[in-house]
Amino acid sequence: MKLLVSAFVVLFLLSWGIGAGNASWADLLRLVSGGEVSDSARTILLELRLPRLLAAFLAGGMLGAAGCATQNLFRNDLASPHVLGVVNTAALGAVIGLFLPGIGLTVPAMVFAALFLGILLLIGRRRSWDGATLILAGIAVNAFTSALTSGALYLADERLSALVFWLLGGFWRITWSDVILLAAVGLAGCGILFRLAPELDMLLLGDRSAELAGVRMKRLKPLLMLTVAALSASVVSCCGVIGFVGLAVPHMVRMLCGGTFRRVLPGSILAGGFLLVLADLAARTVAAPQEIPVGILTSLAGGPFFFYLLLRRRASHD
Repeated sequence: MKLLVSAFVVLFLLSWGIGAGNASWADLLRLVSGGEVSDSARTILLELRLPRLLAAFLAGGMLGAAGCATQNLFRNDLASPHVLGVVNTAALGAVIGLFLPGIGLTVPAMVFAALFLGILLLIGRRRSWDGATLILAGIAVNAFTSALTSGALYLADERLSALVFWLLGGFWRITWSDVILLAAVGLAGCGILFRLAPELDMLLLGDRSAELAGVRMKRLKPLLMLTVAALSASVVSCCGVIGFVGLAVPHMVRMLCGGTFRRVLPGSILAGGFLLVLADLAARTVAAPQEIPVGILTSLAGGPFFFYLLLRRRASHD
């Protein structure tokens, strides 16, 4: 864990000093040491690069935490926040927000995610919070919302490029208000998950065993779903759709350090933040001065890792 923290600090400072515009490491050094820097360099460092780096770390940590909770909830290391359907629903809300001037992305994304979560909670209550039912409901909603989003893209006309670029995920439009929203939701959501760590460990034994051990499933599962939805929808509303972080990061942390949920959660937060800061640095520099959407890079890395997980599970069952 200490090695990961040290590596992240080095990566953060490296990323802060690299990018478009007239702001170098020398300007960054003068800024943090209290020296004089030009107004343009100060604006680039404090108003453009710093908020996007903080947002990348927060988004990665929130997706990692949401992935941890989802995998324990369904007792499946191939589960991710996308399984619940909240990610695609929030993306649909944000896309609709782009068509409505003056509304922005955050509010419609959160509203759509909240509406769908209410439907999912109703289904879960009627089906005794059966995991298979919740997954099937999420798959159905993913298909439906993806079709609606595709329809919106078809009608986008001159806004098509902006919509596609946003849907692929990235931090190019991040502001300090986005950072504040991510920090508030992230602290609250991760705090809830940390307090629920003993119950989340008990879920791995199965619903019946957890209930016999005193876990109140009718309270725990809705609270977990609400927390995962809030973490995921906040990231989507600010950064677009960034895939595979919630799937790959918790699994890698569990492979490396193992242990209880209370140990895996902070590792996933740090590793998720590290991964997205690294992806953002690559997105800004690999094809400079053009910027690559971060979602493309995470999917390129996550696709092979997903196949690795499938093969590993197959080998463990043989």
